[in-house]
This record gives sequence, structure tokens and C-alpha cells, in this order.
Amino acid sequence: MKSIVWDFDDTIANSYPGIVNATQRSLRENFDISLSKDTIFKESKKTSVRKFVTDLLKDQENPDQAVDLFYKVYHHYESEYHDKITLVPHIKDILKYCDEKHYIQFVVTHRDQSIYDLAKSLGIEHFFKEIISVDDGYKRKPDPDMLNYLINKYDLKRDELWVVGDREIDVKFGHSVGAKTILLNNQAVDFSYDYRVNDLLEIKKII
Repeated sequence: MKSIVWDFDDTIANSYPGIVNATQRSLRENFDISLSKDTIFKESKKTSVRKFVTDLLKDQENPDQAVDLFYKVYHHYESEYHDKITLVPHIKDILKYCDEKHYIQFVVTHRDQSIYDLAKSLGIEHFFKEIISVDDGYKRKPDPDMLNYLINKYDLKRDELWVVGDREIDVKFGHSVGAKTILLNNQAVDFSYDYRVNDLLEIKKII
């Protein structure tokens, strides 16, 4: 049986405005670092907010403590945007399509445990067999830890496993266990992937 592992931010939900704003405010307030929202968005999409911020703060006296301070303020500001988060166009249509095909669907995200309330408030939690956050104690993407957990728990077949996301780390995440990958991105990229779509409805022709 086919199974699909979905990323959340910018794949299922339009949440980057809040992420970018919270990153900008935390960097400015804690470290007097002023960056444009466009710069933060582009750099965060290359890898992740954590990787971007960790690299940015590596010259602080205590880098680990600096990152912890960043996230303390970041989470406060980012949570203020939760009621403004909307679904990516056509995501409900494709989730329903995959559900009707009896595909097993999951969410794997770097987001904290706010993911569970967000999925409920957006009315999509019932589509997923399980939702996994890094707060559950797993290693971050692209490490295969979270995928291996799902594969072992649900006896998923790697050759019928799909990973859908918007960044290179999502593609690497899928490839780390031999899964097929679908990149949701309307821009040219300089890394390899199996399929790329501009609109989630295109997935019907792929899976």
C-alpha cells in the first residue's frame, strides 16, 4: 500500500509569514541583527530556520545559549501568527484524494508540538495516521530517524513511500530511506529530486 509523508510549513500550510516575522524580531531584539524578511525567507528555505540561525550566531560567546535565547523569543512571536495560518491551495483536495485511494498519510515536521493544535484548527488532522514533531525526541531532517520510525511501526514499503516537501532537506530526507520525492516549488533549484510540482493537484498524475 502506498504511503505519503508530508512536510507541514509551506507544503500543507502558508505559515512562513509568521516564521519569518518571528525570526526577524528575535534576531533584532536579542542580538541587534537586522535582516530583511526576503533574506530570512530565502535563507531559511535553503535549509531550515535552525540551521540558518545557528550559522548566524556561531560567533556569539556561547552559541548554544544564544540559539536557545533566540528560540525562546521566536516561539513567543511565532505563536501570535497561528490564527493567521491558512492552507496551501488545493491541499484539502489532494489529501481527500489520497484518503479515498486508501493511501496512508503522515505529517513529519520540524515544528514544535503546536503542530497538533494547528492540524485540528485547520480541519485536516483526520487525514493523517500519525503526526510527528521533532519535539517527540527524533533527530531532525534530513536524518532518516523519523522515517525509520514510521517504516518500522507501520511496516511501510520503501518502494511505495513518497515524501512531499518544499525544501532540499525534504528531498534528502526521502532519499535517505529510498523513498520517492515530490518537491513543491515553482522555482528552478540546483539539487536533484524525483518530481517537482507547482500545484498540489499535479500529484494526482504522479502517485
